[in-house]
Amino acid sequence: MPFIKRDASKTEEVYPGVPRTQLIDATQAKSLALGHLDVDAGATIGTHIHPDTEEAMVIVDGELEAVLGDETTTVGVGDTVLAPAGVKHGFVNRSSAKASLLAIFPKTEYQRVPVE
Repeated sequence: MPFIKRDASKTEEVYPGVPRTQLIDATQAKSLALGHLDVDAGATIGTHIHPDTEEAMVIVDGELEAVLGDETTTVGVGDTVLAPAGVKHGFVNRSSAKASLLAIFPKTEYQRVPVE
């Protein structure tokens, strides 16, 4: 069983002000992907869909405005947003502090399609 150290994982900026550390991918698992995203104050995770898979996003720090389908709400530490396959979702950090979330997929390969 692997122990995964965040500082040994790959980090890339997926949106301006939103670095994602890929904690679990196809090199560690067969059917699970896990990313840790930091969302800087004022940053946005643009609305998008995953046509063929759902995504669960667990807020681990701060507060975010979440979009899911046609609904918008504020989510905070411990809250989970579950986006079914094909349903638009995204986040905006309207606070003056950084927020963080875990993005969990039930597969290692998935497609992200931007939507308005």
